[in-house]
Amino acid sequence: MPGQEPIREGNRDVVEDRLRSRLRLPFALGFLFFISVPLLAQKDDVIVLLNGDRYTGEIKSYSQGRITVDTSAAGWISIKWNKILSITSTKLYDIETIDGLHHYGSLAASDPPGKLVIVSSPETFIVGFFEIFDISPVFQHFWRRWEGSLDLGFNYAQSSHLVQFNLSADATYRRRDFEIVSNLSSLFSRQEGVTATERGAFATRYDRFIGNRWVAEGGVGFDRNIQLGLDLRISAGIGFGRNLVQTNQKQLLVYVGLLGNREQPVEGDSKLNGEATVGGRYSYFMYDFPKVTITAAVQVYPSLTTGGRVRLEASASAKREIVSDFYLSLSIYDSFDSKDPSTGLSKNDWGPTLSIGWQF
Repeated sequence: MPGQEPIREGNRDVVEDRLRSRLRLPFALGFLFFISVPLLAQKDDVIVLLNGDRYTGEIKSYSQGRITVDTSAAGWISIKWNKILSITSTKLYDIETIDGLHHYGSLAASDPPGKLVIVSSPETFIVGFFEIFDISPVFQHFWRRWEGSLDLGFNYAQSSHLVQFNLSADATYRRRDFEIVSNLSSLFSRQEGVTATERGAFATRYDRFIGNRWVAEGGVGFDRNIQLGLDLRISAGIGFGRNLVQTNQKQLLVYVGLLGNREQPVEGDSKLNGEATVGGRYSYFMYDFPKVTITAAVQVYPSLTTGGRVRLEASASAKREIVSDFYLSLSIYDSFDSKDPSTGLSKNDWGPTLSIGWQF
């Protein structure tokens, strides 16, 4: 055409490069589309209920008496374990029973009803539904393995000028051989004519499952409690425990261990300490709506470096479901130190909290 520069050999290479770059995106989108088709087709797990209802989707997790399924029609739904007649899935799962045994395999149609048929070449295992403690997809994505809760509470009394705010959260990441548990709690209270209350704690714990319901633990923690004369405590420790009770409704773990910490009191110099620890954790929940979860924990810390000193941390909570995944929580805590790090005198701090929470 008049006025248009003829295409030379060098320019031809440039034009071809531009064409390739323009075609690259459509080809990439087409490739992703064809990959996504089989992925979408993976929602083929089948859950049959006692009343005859049938759900087809992808099993995500099982905990606290409910199995979570991602369905194409209804999205994510939670099905009560005691309402299920049969489960079928061609995917691979890690299935732990209440006696601590692990089975790996796919799930065949329940026969007889109420039994989980685990196909693990070359064997097949038949396990009662209520003998199951945990079900985890073997190739589950990282974020799908997290579960936890978040609680927020606020209280104000005009007559006494009391302002109180509390926050607590926990998150658990679970794999076949281990789990990582993080806990956060904070309480701030201020009242006219009364010394303000400030307490907070954060801890992360690694639990290694070593068979027959035994657990090896290691973790770090940070504590602050002005009422007990503690500005900051940094701790690290190890221990061993065992699940004395492990069912699909309740769990009781007891443990012992050793702990080292560095304490900075409100008044005075910081100090290194060594402590033993013995404690237990208990949880219980009910399936049906409203879902109720009860938890309790107690830890006793006899000092190995300060004669006669014993610390105690205890907590308990009851959570009642309001609507799906949201609950009302009532909890109580107790912290005791026979030798306050600032004054060397015995002190105790305790109190209840009421909050609204969300479970994920």
